[in-house]
Amino acid sequence: MIWKNLFRRKGRTFLTLAGIALGVAAIIALGALASGMRAGYTSIAGGSEADLILSQASAMDITMGGVEEEVGAELASYPEVAAVDGMLMGNVQAEGSAYFFVFGYDPAGFAIGHYRIVEGQSLAEAQRVRGKPLLLGRAAAQGMGKTVGDTLRLTGGTFRIVGIYETGDGLEDGGAVISLDEAQSLLLQPRRVSMYYLRLRSPEDDVRLRQRVERSFDDLIFSATNEFADRQEMIVYMEAFGWGIAVLAILIGGVGMTNALFMSVFERTREIGLLRAVGWRRGQVLALVLGESLALSLLGGALGSALGVVAASALRGSTGFLGMMGSHFTPGLFVQALVTVLVLGLVGGAYPAWWASRLLPLEALRYEGGGGGGGASPRLPGATLRNLWRRRTRTALTLLGIAVAIAAIVALTGLVDGFTDDLTAMARGSNVDLMALERDASDTGYSTIDERVGARLEAMPGVEGVAGIGFAFASTPKTPLLFLMGYNPREFGIEHFRIVEGRPLETNRQIILGRQAAETLEVGVGDTLRLLESTFRVVGIYETGVSWEEGSAVVSLRDAQRLAGRPHQVSMYGIRLRDPEQSEAVRDELNATVDEVDVSLTAEFAENLPDMQASQGLLDNISFLAVLIGGLGMLNTMLMSVLERTREIGVLRALGWRRRQVVGMILQEALALGLAGGLLGLLLGTGLAWAITLAPAVGSMMAPQYSPVLMARVLAIALGMGIAGGLYPAWRATRMSPVEALRYE
Repeated sequence: MIWKNLFRRKGRTFLTLAGIALGVAAIIALGALASGMRAGYTSIAGGSEADLILSQASAMDITMGGVEEEVGAELASYPEVAAVDGMLMGNVQAEGSAYFFVFGYDPAGFAIGHYRIVEGQSLAEAQRVRGKPLLLGRAAAQGMGKTVGDTLRLTGGTFRIVGIYETGDGLEDGGAVISLDEAQSLLLQPRRVSMYYLRLRSPEDDVRLRQRVERSFDDLIFSATNEFADRQEMIVYMEAFGWGIAVLAILIGGVGMTNALFMSVFERTREIGLLRAVGWRRGQVLALVLGESLALSLLGGALGSALGVVAASALRGSTGFLGMMGSHFTPGLFVQALVTVLVLGLVGGAYPAWWASRLLPLEALRYEGGGGGGGASPRLPGATLRNLWRRRTRTALTLLGIAVAIAAIVALTGLVDGFTDDLTAMARGSNVDLMALERDASDTGYSTIDERVGARLEAMPGVEGVAGIGFAFASTPKTPLLFLMGYNPREFGIEHFRIVEGRPLETNRQIILGRQAAETLEVGVGDTLRLLESTFRVVGIYETGVSWEEGSAVVSLRDAQRLAGRPHQVSMYGIRLRDPEQSEAVRDELNATVDEVDVSLTAEFAENLPDMQASQGLLDNISFLAVLIGGLGMLNTMLMSVLERTREIGVLRALGWRRRQVVGMILQEALALGLAGGLLGLLLGTGLAWAITLAPAVGSMMAPQYSPVLMARVLAIALGMGIAGGLYPAWRATRMSPVEALRYE
């Protein structure tokens, strides 16, 4: 009976299934990518068969931290240690891929044995080949169409592929392995590694070695190979994002499910009355409707799981940030999807089932399906609202579905726009005309420019001066991620930071804090601050009007280079011109002459950043998903409204209404729903964005920005959802003949 009832209205069932499936597909795809990242880090740690992993404790992710080679040399001298092997990993741009992982290993070390050669030869065997040797993962080789003997162009150099390897892990097999020396040169991390692999002489030496290292190195931490991935905060954030999508799917999909089942119960009111009259108890009616809800959600979940696998594969093959993460479909991921759809079925079916169980047999048998005749004329004031208010529950559920979809767009767009505007304000506030970033850098965090390039930029015609900026990250007990900006105290770039307490930065080992950072860290002028393995004295508090800058700190450029392990390297350059009117001409000349950098106007700097473009692409995909699910809910609602009012529409047509009048009535209602849902979504979205900024790692870096353009855009989307959801029901309503409509039961 359950399946028969579900497919009684195939169109409604299909629309509801589509909404559920899209939500579950998002959960599976994003969850698979997060699991792929976790599996990749686990493989990196455990594949070498090391006993312990040593890494930087304060780093948010292994790619954001580093350990000096002097530490490795000292570790090798400890009696507890049998062998030490370093590894450096980072992200570069490769042919056809904006994000590409490279792993640097000692060709003679034990850790590189993890990479099983399936074609060609190892790095140790290929030291005498022409060019720089490189091992390419099987997945990367297939995606790029490369084989042994081909060359591969990476940011910073050209390598020759000497072997193809497999590890069984998607993240590793989608990257490349080069020698540690080449990786340090390519990633501009001289005498630095991401982590050390350690083999112990005896398992009993574990505790003693940990104590010895903790006494000697404050910012280093040991991890067992099976717990290494758990220490990477980036993975935790990715998994939290996946659960956020699951909650969004439950909210939007649950509203659509409730709406669809409510309409099903309305249509079957007399049938339910008959079942109650022949002896069905309330519990049986409740179980029938809940069974339909659970069956529908499980079917949608199965379809969504299949779509999610396809979507994850598509993302894995993309050239964006998500493409480098690999994908890993664990049983736990599908359990998560199953739990989501079960909750969705219970949430969506609970109220319709309760309502159906409360129907009295006599009242239900007297129910006239299709609605009453006459209805309110759309020519009369307030008629559209009266039609919508006729079914308050349905209207409220539809409004909620639209509002949740719009809220997701408002919150995420507001945060991205806020960060983009802040970056633009930073560039403009620095009193520079141009900004230079490393050419082909996959994102800002990986941009590194040699200071000799800065000297060349300063010598170019039309350039008055350049100011280098170096980025670094640190962690404190008060905040998991403190962004550090390095400036030369004697260059014009630091003038951007307006000192409101204390004095400006003058030399090394000093630090000035943004107002928000000082409040979060609970420190003031004169206090000391321990960052990584260095102690800094707070000499000033600044304000800039840029939220992420005021949640950050400024140190000398030399200190930032030392903390980041990038001596004589900067992240970007601010360029001041003799004649600002010639900005575009000088920009074009610099881009044509200096191959190492990509120069942008300050007004265009933020929108040209690779990481901003990647964020915008991800935002567009999430917005499309939310609009699609919300639009399906609107279509379902309006279609049910037309079916419910079939006899009413027949009466209106018999009284002389033309088809365009019927279309106008339905579209007015759909547009009113879309507009009301959009306005409600604006309020919910601003609240959601505020809640997101409460997270310590987000609040210090982002402040949402709500522009009139954003408000107009989301209202246009909401109205578009109304039109899209009302067109087919309106067309269907006009196809009814008056006689058939009047006979509708």
